Amino acid sequence: MTTRHNRLKAVCLGGGHGLHATLEAMRLITTDVTAVVCVGDDGGSSGRLREEFPGLLPPGDIRKALCALASENARKKGIPELLEHRFVSAGPLNGHSLGNLILTAQWQDSDDVLQGIRNIQNMFGVDGTVLPGAAVPLNLFADVEDARTGKTLVVRSQRRIAKVTGRIRRLRVVPADPPVFPEVVEAIESADVVTLGPGSWYTSLLVHLLAPGIRRALKETDAKTVLIMNLVPDGETTGLDERGQIESFREYADGFVPSVILADSHLEVPDSAVPSGSVLVRERLASRNQQGMHDVVSLSVGLENAIDAVS
Repeated sequence: MTTRHNRLKAVCLGGGHGLHATLEAMRLITTDVTAVVCVGDDGGSSGRLREEFPGLLPPGDIRKALCALASENARKKGIPELLEHRFVSAGPLNGHSLGNLILTAQWQDSDDVLQGIRNIQNMFGVDGTVLPGAAVPLNLFADVEDARTGKTLVVRSQRRIAKVTGRIRRLRVVPADPPVFPEVVEAIESADVVTLGPGSWYTSLLVHLLAPGIRRALKETDAKTVLIMNLVPDGETTGLDERGQIESFREYADGFVPSVILADSHLEVPDSAVPSGSVLVRERLASRNQQGMHDVVSLSVGLENAIDAVS
């Protein structure tokens, strides 16, 4: 572990594999890490559990965050692999991960969602704090412009939005003003550094900005805030170059301006795209072996340099 910033309180917002990478990188910098996880996933195991248990928060991205923050002792015992175990069968368990089922069991036994997550952290030796980005599951809707016809279609559900081939013009969530746990607001407002991304641009990143409680906390915090750009485009950024992605972020941010925009050195982020009040930091962040994936150690170095880039 590096030591330059080991007393920092860090909060990382995101979802899926992007948040997992950021958490793995941040835990190399500091031991005080809080993950704020998006709760709009309705695909795969999480989607099936949401259908079977109405009102259930999708557990998949929360499970990934728990695995990323597993202690060294837990890693030696194989806890992340156990939680990530995915059943293969000809029956109803097929495709479910064990961690998702354990989270569902905890939440069924208790009405206290956060206590259920803490129980799992204590049982399995998971460091830091994991918090859902909203207190209720979110339903996502996107207005998508068809590239051939120019017509705008409404696409419902995270799993479908992630696969669109047209340009997303607007993202919405239901409920429109989702309740946010006070612990999330307190974590952001008391943090030393807050990261956003990388990950699916709309459904893992911008979705957090649709919660007014989180937007207000980001605008009011004294923390250094770091927007981590994706390495490669995906379906959700169809029609958007790096400038377009930053502009779309500003559209949803409601006046919140990140302190730093952290981008891989190969990305073409023009200086003119960087909003006033932000600093652009370019670092080699990509894995040399896995295309489109962040290298955890390089990302941790990039994050440290991003933190140092602003006073």
